[in-house]
Amino acid sequence: MNENKKLLSGPAWPIVTLTTDFGLSDYFVGSVKGVLLRETLSSGLPAVRLVDITHQIPRHDILSGAFVINEAYRYFPAGSIHLVVVDPGVGTERRELIASHAGHLFVGPDNGVFTYIFQAGETKVYQVKKPSFLNLNESATFAGRDHFAPIAALLAGGVPPEKLGEPISDCKRIEGLSPWRAGADLVGKIVYFDQYGNAITNVTGAALKEAGRRGEIFASLAERKIEGIRKSYAEGQKGAGNLIINSSDRLEIFTPGESARALLKLALLEEVYLKDLFRT
Repeated sequence: MNENKKLLSGPAWPIVTLTTDFGLSDYFVGSVKGVLLRETLSSGLPAVRLVDITHQIPRHDILSGAFVINEAYRYFPAGSIHLVVVDPGVGTERRELIASHAGHLFVGPDNGVFTYIFQAGETKVYQVKKPSFLNLNESATFAGRDHFAPIAALLAGGVPPEKLGEPISDCKRIEGLSPWRAGADLVGKIVYFDQYGNAITNVTGAALKEAGRRGEIFASLAERKIEGIRKSYAEGQKGAGNLIINSSDRLEIFTPGESARALLKLALLEEVYLKDLFRT
C-alpha cells in the first residue's frame, strides 16, 4: 500500500471495530488484526486502534450479527470503521460492501448483516470494485483476512468509499424484521438471544407506550402467556417467563437466574403476540 500514501488522509488514531463469528480458538481473529496493523503501518500511518465487539456470534448467524453491530456501533465516535464478517457465502459471487451511515463506515458482505443500518435511512452503500491500487489476495475461504481487512485499512487511512467502489441501492436485507398489527394484536419476533438466554424482540418500549399498554400488556408465544412488564430482573417470577423493557428500549423475555431461551424453548424469529394492544 506504499503507493497509496497520497490517498491517505485519515485520523491520527483511527478506530476499527471487529464483529465476527470466528470464535477465539483459531488463528482467524489474529490474522485479521495482523493485516490491519501491517497495512496501516506500511503506509506510514499510526497503528489503528482495534476494538473487539465480539467474535462469538453464532456460526453463520447473520441475523444475530446484524443485531449486534446495530446495537454497538452507535456508542463509538464518528469516524469509526466497523468490520463485520459473518459470511456463510464466502467464496461465492456475493458482493463486498462499504456502507456509510451517521459518520460511521461499515465493511462486510452483502448478505443482510447490515439490514438494521439500511433501515435507519440516510445510508450510502458502495459495492467494492477492487481498483488497481487495492491489492487483494484471491481467497475462497478467508475473505475476512484477504479482502475485508485490507479494505478497512484503506478506509482507516482516509481513502473515501467512492474511491473503492460504486454506489448501489439493491443491497440484500433480512425481510420481516418489523412488527406488524394483526387486528387488536401487535406481532413481533425474537431477533436475538444474549448469553444469559434472554430473548430480545423487535418490539420497542416506545411502541408500547404509544399504544398506552406499557404496564399491563401480556404476550403469547405458542400458547404460553407472559403477563405484565417488570421494572427490573429482580422483580421477575422465577421459573417462568417475564417481560422487561431493556436498555436498548426493546421488549425482552427473561427468567431470573435462568435461561428463558431454554426454559421456554424459545427460537430465533419466533413470533410474539402482544394481545389486545390496540383494544379501545
